[in-house]
Amino acid sequence: MPFITDSVNAFTQLVDIPLEKQNGALKDYLFAVKDVFDIKGFRTQAGNPEYFDKMSIADTTAPAISILQNAGAKLVGKTHTDELGGSLFGLNEHYGSPINFSSPERVPGGSSSGSAAAVSANLVDFALGADTSGSVRAPASFCGIYGLRPTFGSISTVGVLPISPHLDTVGIFARHPHIIMQVLDAYGMHEESSFMRLRIIPSLVESLKDPLKSIFLEKLYIINELMSSTTTPLLIDEDKLIQWSTVIRTIAMYGLWQVHKEWILKSSPTFGELIKDRLKMASSIPYEDYKVALKKQGDIKAFMDDNLETGDIAIFPTVHDIPPLVLSTSSQLKDFALKTSRHTCIAALAGFPEITVPLRNIKMKCSLGMSLLGKAGKDYSLASFALKTHSLLHCVNS
Repeated sequence: MPFITDSVNAFTQLVDIPLEKQNGALKDYLFAVKDVFDIKGFRTQAGNPEYFDKMSIADTTAPAISILQNAGAKLVGKTHTDELGGSLFGLNEHYGSPINFSSPERVPGGSSSGSAAAVSANLVDFALGADTSGSVRAPASFCGIYGLRPTFGSISTVGVLPISPHLDTVGIFARHPHIIMQVLDAYGMHEESSFMRLRIIPSLVESLKDPLKSIFLEKLYIINELMSSTTTPLLIDEDKLIQWSTVIRTIAMYGLWQVHKEWILKSSPTFGELIKDRLKMASSIPYEDYKVALKKQGDIKAFMDDNLETGDIAIFPTVHDIPPLVLSTSSQLKDFALKTSRHTCIAALAGFPEITVPLRNIKMKCSLGMSLLGKAGKDYSLASFALKTHSLLHCVNS
């Protein structure tokens, strides 16, 4: 087994699974997975020691993992997550927070915190997370790496601890978009087509404050040189995005409670403050509100289908700011999460792929993600376009 020094508190369990000699395309790569994936012979921790204690040892490995192993990649461990995968910041009161290698005084993002931290610190070549409403894209933005939320349903979520069957996806972290392209290829996702036009979402760009806005617009100007058509806004106003963020929170929190309520009511486990508050809200959501939210999700998907063409890339900041400080108050974190959901809700509700491209703000020693979003099935094409922009944008790790 490769020797891993966990310098950033990324891992929950290291694994050493003997494999037949592989000559697949991923044979030179090490990878890790968020500790919500089943691995044969291991229990799932899901960020909570009492959950870990009650879990059975998995009989099979999640297909999302075994496909990569069959392509030659070497799995080295499971990584930390926010409790039950239900928060945004990677602050775990039981196990501590993984360290954001890019900005150690700031949170790594969640809930796929350990996977993002492991990639950012160069402990592995790539890692898998799970993204329901932002849990791959936000950590990628915070840690200065690439993060892909794929087209909904394109990668199997069998053997992954669920939150919502209407939102859950397996996501991919890497320091370079070429690696994400290779991972997608292993999953059989090799569609490639050209993009003709950028579609800026003005309300989300306006959410940035200077100097972030200036940096973002500067990079946007550079990217636009790659396009053959004039940049055109994709108009989704702030009020609409606030409504959409309410929709996704309703669906995600209702699902989170339904998955865990029997165990929680029976065992009264100990939770950290952030997930405790979230579960309290989740338990109060009526079924009728959930059904209404699902209907609205269908309307949102139709809106995006109608307003984004096949050759378009929607472009916007992955989140509205640099990552919060580890020492932020609970109220500051809640406010940050509400604002972030206006950015992360679009791809999740529409089922569209979105890749986070890291931008480095040297002055503030922090990173900010630039999101590229395309129509369903455009995953490989988005990663390929990100590769074209990689050196142009002077990305971290370029």
